[in-house]
Amino acid sequence: MKIEEIGKPGFRYKTDFKRPEPRVIQAYKRLMEQTGCLTGNVGDCLGRTAAMDSHIKGLSPGMALVGPALTVKVPPTDNLMIHKALTLVKPGDVLVIDGGGNHSWALLGFLMVKTAMRLQLAGMVVDGCVRDAAEIRKCGFPVFAAGINPNGPMKEGPGEINYPIQCGGQIVHPGDIMVADDDGVVVVRQEHAEGTIDKVKAVIVREEKRLAEIEAGLTTRPGLDEMLKAKGLR
Repeated sequence: MKIEEIGKPGFRYKTDFKRPEPRVIQAYKRLMEQTGCLTGNVGDCLGRTAAMDSHIKGLSPGMALVGPALTVKVPPTDNLMIHKALTLVKPGDVLVIDGGGNHSWALLGFLMVKTAMRLQLAGMVVDGCVRDAAEIRKCGFPVFAAGINPNGPMKEGPGEINYPIQCGGQIVHPGDIMVADDDGVVVVRQEHAEGTIDKVKAVIVREEKRLAEIEAGLTTRPGLDEMLKAKGLR
């Protein structure tokens, strides 16, 4: 795969990036389908530090996504390079946008969402605002954003595509796997993605076992007394 770099720092893009193996992405998708709410389990297996800030959330309940990040950095009031990014995406990608966390302008609306749907993206994660919320909710396309604002953006630049960004307090590299649901957004670094799958499966099995114990009347957390004793409480 040949990747070209166009432009100069601050106003540049890479024509492509290395995506995770499809089987790895599919494994996370299957786990999301199995649980319906995967971010907590994944986050627990990544040191409980991989989640974006809580202000990045789905526009409506039930939105969920899994896919590799195509990263975009733009000024807080401009979406020129988001439009360019939509010419570089591949089906299944997640557009992850660093808009500086500004809540005074929208970076995109339903027209761009409709374009993303046509291009078969898995969803969008936006550290900034969006607009046309009712239409986006109606179509069901997964959009996770910091807020909603009707002010439209400019198209002047600069910006960067397919370079590391910060989104919701997390560093996101192109190709990192985004996992998002009603609880928020978790970033799985590409180099950790495959090795985390079996750990997540083990957590799911353990939690299912504990749920069965609770249903059976075992309401005290196993090992609670030992944990308290280790901290000096009897």
